[in-house]
Amino acid sequence: MNFSDLFATAGALYIFAVAWPLSKVDLLEHRLPNKFVLPAFPVLIIGFLIAAFLGSTWDQLIAAIFAALIAFTFGLLANRYGSLGMGDVKLIAATTMSLAWFNLLAPLIALVLGFVLAALVIAVQLLKRRTTLQDAMALGPYLLGGFVVTQILTWSTYFGGLVPNFLL
Repeated sequence: MNFSDLFATAGALYIFAVAWPLSKVDLLEHRLPNKFVLPAFPVLIIGFLIAAFLGSTWDQLIAAIFAALIAFTFGLLANRYGSLGMGDVKLIAATTMSLAWFNLLAPLIALVLGFVLAALVIAVQLLKRRTTLQDAMALGPYLLGGFVVTQILTWSTYFGGLVPNFLL
């Protein structure tokens, strides 16, 4: 780990900080407010720019932005032709950008983990007859859960330890 890597974590730390209020609002109101999601993008980009100027490669910045654009494009398609909300689309793009800086496979792992968590909860609720397949569900908390787990695992391998050393 070098000093510049600390700045690259700013966006992820921001997303960690707003994960609880985002989850709470999504569970109660089935929406992810822009006032929590959109600030992630400038925090991520500024942190990545500082990291790139201080010694990280510019390739990481380009890869993270490109991965977020791809995720946003697929999210828009899922919004248009499926039932993915725009808040979820923006959240997926932000978490993808954060994870892709460290590992290009990590965003896919986070998404799969988030959708698996959501599917398990839905399956239990269906079995208990607490919901139907026509009911809307809050996807944000599960996407954030997948992100948090994947980001921590990414940091642990990227920074060479079992926990992110910079948080100690």
